[in-house]
Amino acid sequence: MFNKALFKQSCKANGLMWAIITVAECFMLSCVMCISGSGSIEAVKNSVEDTIIQKEIDSQLVSRSLSYYDLGSTGLLHFDQYYLADFPTDYVVASSYAAKLDVWSASAPTKTDGESDEDYATALAAWKAAMPTPGATAEKAYAYLFETWYSAMPILSGYPSAAAYEAAMLAWQSQKPAAASAAGASAFGESTLQLEDEVIQKAAEEGYSSDSTECKEMLGATMYALKPTSDFNDIFTDSGEAVPADYDVSSLTAHLLSGDASSYVVSSARSDYREERADNSSSVFLADNMSKKETIDALIQVLSKYGVTEEKYKSFGYTYASIKHLARTNIVSYQARYDYELSEINAKKAAGDYPDEASYEKAVADMKTSLTGDLSESLLASLPKDVADAIEDIGQMDLYSLIVGSIFFKIAGLLLPIIYAIMVSNNLLAGQVDSGSMAYVLSTGTKRQDVTFTQGAYLCLSLFAMFACTLVTSCICFSFVHVTGTGLTYGKLCLINLGAFLVLFAISGINFLASCYFDRSKRALAIGGGLSIFFLVCTILGLFGSPVIPSVVRFDALNYFNYASLITLFDVISIIDGTVAFLWKFAILLAIGIAGYVLGALKFKKKDLPL
Repeated sequence: MFNKALFKQSCKANGLMWAIITVAECFMLSCVMCISGSGSIEAVKNSVEDTIIQKEIDSQLVSRSLSYYDLGSTGLLHFDQYYLADFPTDYVVASSYAAKLDVWSASAPTKTDGESDEDYATALAAWKAAMPTPGATAEKAYAYLFETWYSAMPILSGYPSAAAYEAAMLAWQSQKPAAASAAGASAFGESTLQLEDEVIQKAAEEGYSSDSTECKEMLGATMYALKPTSDFNDIFTDSGEAVPADYDVSSLTAHLLSGDASSYVVSSARSDYREERADNSSSVFLADNMSKKETIDALIQVLSKYGVTEEKYKSFGYTYASIKHLARTNIVSYQARYDYELSEINAKKAAGDYPDEASYEKAVADMKTSLTGDLSESLLASLPKDVADAIEDIGQMDLYSLIVGSIFFKIAGLLLPIIYAIMVSNNLLAGQVDSGSMAYVLSTGTKRQDVTFTQGAYLCLSLFAMFACTLVTSCICFSFVHVTGTGLTYGKLCLINLGAFLVLFAISGINFLASCYFDRSKRALAIGGGLSIFFLVCTILGLFGSPVIPSVVRFDALNYFNYASLITLFDVISIIDGTVAFLWKFAILLAIGIAGYVLGALKFKKKDLPL
């Protein structure tokens, strides 16, 4: 069936065209791959992507810092309110117990003349056993302070003179613990537990259990602002920060005793104190958490799908100092805007715009939510949705694969081979019938099936050789470029070249069928060539509506053109993504090509030729 002489004739007649088109194809491919892989396009893409990632991280850091600040400042306010409620009761209990201890301590035995040491020790032991037993927390607190104070009582033998002893006794008596101190310590502990329960309840309302990370984070942000014990000092010292002073309850106690505590708690002086403390603790707490290795590793793992490595994350500059600065500056902005917005709401309240306290509190809550959203709004959230989606698309897009796979191999790289397939298909059969040279070929005794098989084999092999050259060219160029963040590999390049060949195989089958069917070149070119160019034009138009194009330049309506093109079966996206959806589409292209060649051969064998 294979006619060697006819094959050589076809090579001689079409070889120059094949060589020119193949060289041009390889040259264009090398230019596209090397220029797009030079780094400029990737640098722009990475710059956009990095900007988006950093702004999103900034947004989350600001949101979290404001959340910590709100937890801290609100928690301190509620602590003050709890303290005001707890202290009076504890003060009464501590004062009552202090009076009992005063009576008891006044009954302490003294050694009389002639009393033996044993009898005095017995009386002293009986006196100590009669000490009033503390029950309530405030009583225990006072008992501890009293025992500490009492154990420090001066001993006469320890002083050189009676006068010195008397002076020491006076100084010691002046240090006798007050009931207010014990009540303050007791109220502090009780208020701390109440605040802790409040935070846990708030976490539960938001769907977090008491042992969840989120609940512990909320507790940490609140308790670090209060710093109820020295156990909380480590986060400050480990970060090189000065440990803040213990939370000031002495002022609350003083105002409670003077009777104006309620007005003091809501005064600007106390509010400023709470806000400054919450500001410092929340920024330190956030910076410490975000600087821990386990937190950074978890964040990098989440961002790894965007190509963020540990090295790239470090290049963003998220250090302890920068995170703390970001948090503090935004908290300061929040404080200033909150004070302004609150003054506006209060003015409306004074004017009677809020009929009840519930509507006023709702207005304040809505204002806080809106203010937090404004300050923590991300780059994408601050833009119109269409623009934000477009920027996000560009940031996440594999531009190198798009240019090489979807633009070159699926469109630009198919143009010249399609022209070659159209011209050669016509020259091999319809052109020779039209010119009369086919009569000479058949007059030599060559059978029609030999002609169609040989000419079809030449067309297929020449196309295969063309794409074998593009495969070698693409692999060589890919070895010289260094593109990060691309899904393209040598294996995928082979599949892309195979897909491009199958597209040309199917198109050449259609043109071969047209060449076999028609006796006139113009008709074969009109049908076969017209369909081929139609497929290519539809693919070009469909590209601007396909998902591979950023939404900023995408026209979704143009995607319908993809359904009218045979080239759509060349699924570059599936190859790049590593799925197997392209396999059945390749099978269809192969079937179309085989059907075109077989039907064309059968038609040429049976039809009447104008010889």
